[in-house]
Amino acid sequence: MNRRTFLSGVSSGLVAASGCLGSGTSTPIVTDREVTVVERGCGERQNTASLDYDRSIDQLRLEGVVSGTTNCGGLDISYTNNESSDRVIVEVIATDSADCPSCTRYYDYEATVSFRETPSVVVVFHSDPELLGDGWTVLLDESSTTTETA
Repeated sequence: MNRRTFLSGVSSGLVAASGCLGSGTSTPIVTDREVTVVERGCGERQNTASLDYDRSIDQLRLEGVVSGTTNCGGLDISYTNNESSDRVIVEVIATDSADCPSCTRYYDYEATVSFRETPSVVVVFHSDPELLGDGWTVLLDESSTTTETA
């Protein structure tokens, strides 16, 4: 499945399923993103992601494992959002920019994504560009923050 088609569909689905399309304020555009590979190697691990949103600085912190890819580069972060809403999809992508032995790989990583303002929903996926495993969701409202598997 084409990654952009999938992400576009998921973004539209989130907007349609979530009711009101925003508060009349500006959209939570990503202002900065950074990912660091802590460890990488050959072998299978469980795809995981731990998401923590810091409202004081409008920043999502992620720690996780991208697994099940044969790509042999680093990791990158892309994102998309619906212009009329405050929902964002973040994708941690295993790139294929290095020449190395063929094997199924894993990447332990730490990442941050900074926003202009706090979104109401952030969904995180791993890909290579095919989707790898589950997605994770952070629901942010004024009174609480909820994290769940998408």
